[in-house]
Amino acid sequence: MGTIKYRNLEKDDYEQIKQLINNAFNINGFIKDKKVLDLVLKFYLQDCIVSSSFSKVAEKDNKVIGIILGNALKDKHRLKNTYNIISIACTLMKGIFISKVNKKAINVFWKIQKAYNEMFQGKEKNFQGSIELFIVSQESRGLGVGGELLNSLTNYMKSMRVNSIYVFTDSECNYGFYDSKKFKRINEQEIIFEQFKDRLTVYLYEYNYAYLS
Repeated sequence: MGTIKYRNLEKDDYEQIKQLINNAFNINGFIKDKKVLDLVLKFYLQDCIVSSSFSKVAEKDNKVIGIILGNALKDKHRLKNTYNIISIACTLMKGIFISKVNKKAINVFWKIQKAYNEMFQGKEKNFQGSIELFIVSQESRGLGVGGELLNSLTNYMKSMRVNSIYVFTDSECNYGFYDSKKFKRINEQEIIFEQFKDRLTVYLYEYNYAYLS
């Protein structure tokens, strides 16, 4: 049984992380077209990377089993680079040619983003940082990976003198992890997807480092 290694994000990790995202959010449950699915996963990951200033990846047996991306507003050293920005632009251009059926599926993301914006409105000044992406593979839960990744982010945020961070999550994810780590749920909203006859509850959590000893 291999040991778990923690390191910074590398470009070669992108494909594995896309699969982690797909498995965590069940995206292929409503986007059946493989090309469109890859397009959505690529856009989502790149958007998270461009928005982040910190990364930590958990690797076991040469396989990525967890990742955390965070953003400290004070940090001028960003993860973004020319490759990611250009790639996002290309992804958006490709999205113009997606069929109407697939566009309905992709609209799910815009509806979720709209809910996030509504929950966050008026709270922007309360935070100096955020968690942009946090996933641990289901088969790796219980090994302490999530706690180790979160601790690495905590040390980083404290070094940046960040007092409080926020994170969005939803009822399809392991949101109970945040409850167990003393995050405070400050807002939630239910979203109904008529075209899929389904619903989702999205949550906004906060964590205040000022309470740490």
